[in-house]
Amino acid sequence: MPKECRRKTSKDFGLSGTGINEGPRSERRAAGKPNDICDELLQKAAQIAPSPETGAPAVMDARRVPQVTITPEGGGSSREIQQEDWDDAVDGKLRRKLSNSSISSTGSSIAESEDDLLSDNESKSKGIITLEHLVDTGESKPWWKIKTIVHWPFSATQRRKLNWVQLAGHKGNFKAADEGTILKKFSENEMQCFEKLKGDALLSFVPDYHGVVEKDGESFIHMTDLLANFDLPNVMDCKMGVRTYLEEELVRARERPKPREDLYKKMVEVDSNGPNAQEHSQRGVTKPRYMQWRETLSSTHTLGFRIEGIKKCDGTCRTDFKKTRSKQDVIQVFKDFVGGNNSILRSYLKRLLEIRQALETSEFFRQHEVIGSSLLFIHDHTGKAQVWIIDFGKTTALPEGRTLNHVIPWLEGNREDGYLWGLENLIHTLESVSNEVTREETCCSVTKENSQTTEADGQ
Repeated sequence: MPKECRRKTSKDFGLSGTGINEGPRSERRAAGKPNDICDELLQKAAQIAPSPETGAPAVMDARRVPQVTITPEGGGSSREIQQEDWDDAVDGKLRRKLSNSSISSTGSSIAESEDDLLSDNESKSKGIITLEHLVDTGESKPWWKIKTIVHWPFSATQRRKLNWVQLAGHKGNFKAADEGTILKKFSENEMQCFEKLKGDALLSFVPDYHGVVEKDGESFIHMTDLLANFDLPNVMDCKMGVRTYLEEELVRARERPKPREDLYKKMVEVDSNGPNAQEHSQRGVTKPRYMQWRETLSSTHTLGFRIEGIKKCDGTCRTDFKKTRSKQDVIQVFKDFVGGNNSILRSYLKRLLEIRQALETSEFFRQHEVIGSSLLFIHDHTGKAQVWIIDFGKTTALPEGRTLNHVIPWLEGNREDGYLWGLENLIHTLESVSNEVTREETCCSVTKENSQTTEADGQ
């Protein structure tokens, strides 16, 4: 090997998320073990990749960038992402398609309620994350580094750090995978749900499941990236149901009803009038009190669903919907989300009606308590629009022979989740949005016609 060859890191090439220069120092040493590669070869590999058909170099397409979907697991405060945070093109042609939707879960059915994990202040720095490739252990073949770089369509001169957007939740739950797919941190609950869904009526409405993979001592669920086929998508996450905590969480919390100062601070942070006089005096609230209070703030309590977060194509991210409670407030949020586009609204409504029909015939749905699951709304400037059912980390099978109605009110012990009630309200809400948009379009049309008539009369 020529003497001028030396080891290169991702910092030298402006690469982020390749696993070469990410993670703890010990991992970086492992990732950078023997396999030294010449500068010239690395630079070429970073810029071109052979065409599978002709063998000739081919310019990489921005669509090959993994489009990661990450669920807001707790409410975060509004996070304004500037354009420069996510425009990573050297020549303006390559633009990162940020993903901030909700394919994430708490990772376990027995995890704490998401609202106990992340306060507003704690979440303010969580808006942008870097998604890493799996770390190389040093046991792979010499071409591993080249392959990693080739899979990322960025030139060697590109030095900006490339980021994904995460509205809130657990950083580190995802890693990049092959084109059009992602790896999500393993959850036994979620894996079992995907296995059961294989032959169910809901199969067409959930992400494609590609099994479980292991790498670097960790297990991951391999699934389709739902944003891969969209161009700069707008994404909304709606958490479904009348509660986002399991009954068993409430029972465990009651076993140790100790007033907690951290939960008191989180409550005051959202609403200074939230704690009662005694809680203010002791500067603490119990976990059951906090969990149930949290659900009364948003439309989870009034409509059976709530908006968790939105990412728009202009890079703006919002997660400040903790107090979005009334139907009219939700209508306004949806109107802004679709930009008054009735065609997109109709596509969303059609998909929701199809989902409702599938839920009504789904054996999986009848036999599971669906908690913390979301509907993911995606559309882009082409008019393409889709809705997907995601997040099964807290979806729990019922005892043998027991089923749920998903509409009747929840009383502790009946395990009802209110999912179908929330879906009906969501459908009615979108119908109201569509009606308002139609009226506004009609008014604009009449105003325009009157204006043209006046101009004609004046002439």
